Amino acid sequence: MRFKHMDVTDLETKLKESKDARQRVIVTDGVFSMDGDVAPLKEICDLAEKYNAIVFVDECHASGFFGPTGRGTEDALGIKGRVDIINSTLGKALGGSMGGYTTGPKPLIDLLRQRSRPYLFSNSLAPSIVGSSIKVLEMLMNDASFIGSLKANVLRFRSRMTELGFKILGNDSTHPICPVLLGDA
Repeated sequence: MRFKHMDVTDLETKLKESKDARQRVIVTDGVFSMDGDVAPLKEICDLAEKYNAIVFVDECHASGFFGPTGRGTEDALGIKGRVDIINSTLGKALGGSMGGYTTGPKPLIDLLRQRSRPYLFSNSLAPSIVGSSIKVLEMLMNDASFIGSLKANVLRFRSRMTELGFKILGNDSTHPICPVLLGDA
């Protein structure tokens, strides 16, 4: 079942309607790439706990640059440890040109390794991609100035564009996704 974008009331309705389902998984982006909206993850996690559902978050537009340590939406919203499954990419902020990862409970990861066709029928990542991604993670863990500098640049960009009369979308003024409305284009 789908729930309306950013609408936790609709999500709760869907969870109530699916109360007899064997398993329920709430899947959402942490940050939506087209509009820059940050998902209401705290409320989603609250509902997941209330209705015994699993939370799966795609963090491709948050990993490496969102939150105080660049760990993504969980980090930015202060709800570390409440998301069950996180999927993300190495091809954006983490320095790789390809590849990604999924984190979650060990039994789930073991199942994915055994049954996931994309995992089974793909090549391993090149050591240089893995090495560069690890190095970026180490840099982020050891030096908050990267995130601070990016945040300052984003705030400056949003401010200057707004001063020029442009409307910038997104419900978080510090996220690097800054959709700019250009009239009827």
